[in-house]
Amino acid sequence: MTFARRFGRGLVWNQVSRFVELGAAYAASVLAARALGAATFGVYSVAMSAVTLTYFATSLGLNEVLNVHVPRLRGEPGRIAHLLRSLLATRVLVAALLAAAFAAGAPFAARAWHEPALGPLLRVAAAYALFYNISMLLEYFHMGALEVPRVSRARVLVQLLGLAAAAVALARHWPAERLLGALALASSLGLAWLVWGARAALAARVEPFDLGPLRRFGLTVWATNFVTFFLGRQSDVLVIGFFRPGTDEAGCYAAAALLVNLFASALLMGTEGVSLAAFSELEQRVDRAGLGHLWTLHLKLDQLLSVPLLLFGARFAGDIVGVLYARGFAPAAGLLQAYTLAWVVARATGGGTNMAVLYAIRRPRAPLVLFGISGLVNLVLDLWLVPRHGAIGAVIGTGIALAGSSVASCVLVARHTGARPPFGFFARLLGACGAALLAVNWLPRPAGVAGLAMAGAVGLVVCLAAVRFMRPFDDDDRRLLARLHPRIGALAAKL
Repeated sequence: MTFARRFGRGLVWNQVSRFVELGAAYAASVLAARALGAATFGVYSVAMSAVTLTYFATSLGLNEVLNVHVPRLRGEPGRIAHLLRSLLATRVLVAALLAAAFAAGAPFAARAWHEPALGPLLRVAAAYALFYNISMLLEYFHMGALEVPRVSRARVLVQLLGLAAAAVALARHWPAERLLGALALASSLGLAWLVWGARAALAARVEPFDLGPLRRFGLTVWATNFVTFFLGRQSDVLVIGFFRPGTDEAGCYAAAALLVNLFASALLMGTEGVSLAAFSELEQRVDRAGLGHLWTLHLKLDQLLSVPLLLFGARFAGDIVGVLYARGFAPAAGLLQAYTLAWVVARATGGGTNMAVLYAIRRPRAPLVLFGISGLVNLVLDLWLVPRHGAIGAVIGTGIALAGSSVASCVLVARHTGARPPFGFFARLLGACGAALLAVNWLPRPAGVAGLAMAGAVGLVVCLAAVRFMRPFDDDDRRLLARLHPRIGALAAKL
């Protein structure tokens, strides 16, 4: 199978599965919020954010090493086996030590956050963190080999089990720690599936080689990922929980951040892992100009598949929060609208796609500097604004840092590849979205789910018609899309 077909096949598989996975995960979070209530859901969100912190704090860049270098070692199974076995042994040891420390430190964290209920949750979260961290390493290994179907099935399995657990928690009034225990069990089953899929590489005859340069690359990426933690909602939830204990602000912020991430990423989840592997292989086999062309096309697809959803979510934030959550989550609507502006700027200038390109061209220090500065800015703004303004202060700080890092990384990628970001395309897309929102505003509709569905359907039709009129893809774009996947190329030709 050619590179283009492997990339296209992986992209389609990953997109479909990630869409199902994200839908299941978000539905599970809604059921969990309803089952636990705004205040308890805030404590639960703090525990989940702590699990995410363990990943960023101890990943050591091993995941990205596999994602970048497995494609480069294609055709050398002995070296791939040596790389995987070495990194997996390191990851298991670090994850086990971390889980033990996590459980032992739970009472101290509960006292620091002034939340007695946090201690039991963190002890259960230790097991979840163990399985989750090891699973992520194996996912990136399979992604690096563009063996996406196995990763897709494992992810969907874990999220569907999590959704079932949340439904049972709502029906039977489970406490938060029992729900988190069920998620840990689901994660262990996903890990078993991934280990079975990697059995050939794990059992292959090893061809040792010097892993020093790869580990140094990984440590640079790890430092970047660690500071990135302070750029997102997970650190914000921890800060809000610390300064506003016993309130519903952490829960409302978590709900708003989940929603805006859903709108920004629901149709783009298929690019995770696949794009980095593809950029890495393309940079090695073709040239920087070809990589720049793929980056520009990638940004167009990013914008097309996220900006309309973001603007629709901001327009109907109150209705969406009212339908999905209980009455105590009403403040989440305003937080969602404030968050949308930063995400639109990030999608216009590349966001995470820029970082994938910088890693592919082996410039890992650039993301480290960018995310380090942005994470520091976000943390400082959080510590200043959250005590004074609560959750909206966290939105302001994260929004400024997110938009700033995206703009700066866009400038760097354009300089290294010679390509230009498609700002003209973005402006035309905003016009199409504006036409759709005007049409929806004039539409008489019922309240509730039916009204949202009607508004979504009308907005989609008008937006698609306007996009068709503006002809978003040129001939080079259509040819490249057709090489990646015939069906994608056919759809682009219609647009």
